[in-house]
Amino acid sequence: MPPGDRLASWALTPEGFPVVATTQGLVLPGRDRISWHAVEKASWDRPRLTVLVLADGPAVQSGAGPSYAVVLDDPRDLPEVVRTRVTGSVAWSSHATLQPSGGVRVVGRRNPDREVFDWQLVFDVGTDPTDPGIRAQAQDVLEAARRTIG
Repeated sequence: MPPGDRLASWALTPEGFPVVATTQGLVLPGRDRISWHAVEKASWDRPRLTVLVLADGPAVQSGAGPSYAVVLDDPRDLPEVVRTRVTGSVAWSSHATLQPSGGVRVVGRRNPDREVFDWQLVFDVGTDPTDPGIRAQAQDVLEAARRTIG
């Protein structure tokens, strides 16, 4: 684990592979650590933990990042810890409807490696982030959020 990182919870897969939640991220079998600020969504449907990672870039389509699912033999408190950590990484979230259609979520996430938030525009499915008009509206929403936060 990186310096300053600590174990928060763990569980095993039926094959005996560890799934480890730390204060800074989640380690899945065969994967590098996923930082909490990089997780778009995590869900628990016993016995499966599913993690959706944010796509790379400052503007992405919702659900466009990689998704990982792992079956847990005895989940212990791991799903609750994952939910708490993902939710805790979000410092700001607001949704705006765009014209003529579509929407964008502005998300400011805490990154332990930085003093400022990581800001991201997450466009609703079906919203074209390459459209200049849509993009300009989304940037206005982002700038308003940054002014609000300071």
